[in-house]
Amino acid sequence: PLMSRYAHASREAMSRAYTLAVRLLVLVALPLAMALTLLAYPIAAIIGGSGYMPDSAIALQLMIWSIPLGFVNSVTHYVLIALGRQRRLMACFAVGLGFNVVANVLAIPMWGYRASAVIHIFSEGVLLVAFYLLLRRDLRVPWARLLWRPIVAGALMGLAGGLLYGVNVLLATVVALGVYASALWALGIAREPDMEVVRELIPGLERLRGMLPARDG
Repeated sequence: PLMSRYAHASREAMSRAYTLAVRLLVLVALPLAMALTLLAYPIAAIIGGSGYMPDSAIALQLMIWSIPLGFVNSVTHYVLIALGRQRRLMACFAVGLGFNVVANVLAIPMWGYRASAVIHIFSEGVLLVAFYLLLRRDLRVPWARLLWRPIVAGALMGLAGGLLYGVNVLLATVVALGVYASALWALGIAREPDMEVVRELIPGLERLRGMLPARDG
């Protein structure tokens, strides 16, 4: 409903709301994917039992990395509906479905469930590209400025988790998430203008933001 009102009243407000939604969803999706990747074996063993190991854990480790793209696709889907792009939106889903079916038919006989798990990630990517091509007619989104901090912090998180994974999965998870949060803070995520809403919701964050060095310009 909010996006629908913005679509008719203010495209600038809609762009700001969409940008904030994408940023927050990516910020949450990356550490969630990393945590489930590192903890996949104990989680799969508890939920499915030893009879499904290690394949269930491997499938989880692969498929969970679809959620950063999937989260962005979800909010973009609603934005496109608010913009009245339902017909072309169906074409986007048809492209994504077609890619998924063809890729699975070709790859599963050779690589099994691992191929299907990876294809799921690529299917979300194909859908995101189709959504982007449709969305760019109405909204200009600064994707590079929006995503470079989470991507850099996510890479550092992955490095930390990978180095400690063979030592202890719980330790690897805690350290990786700590590295992610620290990297985001060091990169100045709290200074971004569209994070003002978040700063107002989290007590003390505005005061901590004042401790950061001022950004040039």
